[in-house]
Amino acid sequence: MIVYGSRSTHLKSEQLRNAVCPNCETRGQLTASVYGRHAHVFWIPFFPMGNTGILGCQHCHKGFKPKELDEKAKMEYKNFRGTVKTPLWKFAGLGIVALLIGAGIFSNKMTEEKVTELVANPAMFDKYTFKTEANYYSTFKVVEVFKDSIYVNYNDYETDKKSGLKDIDIEKNYDKDIYVLTNADLEGLHSAGKIEDIERTK
Repeated sequence: MIVYGSRSTHLKSEQLRNAVCPNCETRGQLTASVYGRHAHVFWIPFFPMGNTGILGCQHCHKGFKPKELDEKAKMEYKNFRGTVKTPLWKFAGLGIVALLIGAGIFSNKMTEEKVTELVANPAMFDKYTFKTEANYYSTFKVVEVFKDSIYVNYNDYETDKKSGLKDIDIEKNYDKDIYVLTNADLEGLHSAGKIEDIERTK
């Protein structure tokens, strides 16, 4: 279950020293406060949704909205409002998402560089994760390497999700028959984006 919603937090308060209370007409007793609303997911703030200002008189204890002030008080409130900044932590969720996307892009780049290198230099016991013709995921293992080809054992099972590979990557699932892939076949699979990863046993 995804928990999401919005909430407000106090950003800043300041006493307006020259403003006159619309109710009791006392000068210098109005305190202006700004609250910022933000959206959250699992209580992690994602992005701000605007600010709200309220005012309270310390003398008569009555509350007001900025629009209820006279023009001079509105100007003083506006000047105060201009000093209120949205804290960076209200963008924490977006920052986390950006970091995850960046990490994913970096990881994919590193994987692609590794796959390119290992496809060009196959070795015994390499384990390939690849996409089948039906766009499912499966694996095969290299059992012998020659100058222009490799011998492989294919996994008899496939899965529609990468996360399911751990369930099918079992020794007994590998076909005992030997299949031949030429270097050109291997490069063709790579060029077509069919090879997802290669695990090399060191």
